[in-house]
Amino acid sequence: MDLELHGRVVLVVGASSGIGAATARLLCREGAKLALMARRQHELDLMARELRESGAEVIALGGDAGAQGVLDDAVERTVAQFGALHRLVVVAGPMGTRAALHELDDRDWEFYFRQSLMLAVGACRAAIPALLEASDGAIVLTSAFSIRSQKPGLVAYTAMKSAIASVAKNIAKTYGAQGLRANCIAPGVIDRDTGTKRALAEKYGVPEARARYEQVRRESGMSVALERAGRHEEFAGLIAYLLSVRASYVTGVTVNIDGGTDF
Repeated sequence: MDLELHGRVVLVVGASSGIGAATARLLCREGAKLALMARRQHELDLMARELRESGAEVIALGGDAGAQGVLDDAVERTVAQFGALHRLVVVAGPMGTRAALHELDDRDWEFYFRQSLMLAVGACRAAIPALLEASDGAIVLTSAFSIRSQKPGLVAYTAMKSAIASVAKNIAKTYGAQGLRANCIAPGVIDRDTGTKRALAEKYGVPEARARYEQVRRESGMSVALERAGRHEEFAGLIAYLLSVRASYVTGVTVNIDGGTDF
């Protein structure tokens, strides 16, 4: 299926690894022009070089998206390079302290506020003026399945992910008449790197394909119908669809992609 993303300019925040890197690779195959942003400059440069060798037009924008002015600068550089911005993807949002509410201090909450919620808010605030100049701008933010399935140790993380889903809904309502769509994905269990999977497989005595799921099943009591973690490419596929004209009547939604998790 042609997603009709050829020539579209996409800014991906959190593009150096994981879901962000998988999304960049998929968008490259779809012919998009890419602005990639991440804190880890070396990994980001490697990703940009890989995609350029595949024929993509790519710029690498290293920097801490949580720092003041960095996202505004990223949008300005993207528009200066490509002449426009049509799509925004935000997958960055590092995990901080996991603990019950009474064990978290203000610094723990501030971390999630800055590095999760305000990172997404800042990216949208910087990008929306440019996106409104496109006839069909689109935003995809990253929430989490835990907003519908609370876990005691993820109270701060989940609170901010819930707020991100709310922000996406508000953007959809506020700017829909101007052609801008905004949606969220809500990932479930995400697969780990090969080394981690191998260690988990040995620990639990299961195949590597099941190892990450086995960890969350035993340690967090989670049930996933497909009995495995989601691959980065699978999350990227949903992001690309939501960015595409195939989803031109989809806005304001938070889409579960969790392999069949019980809420």
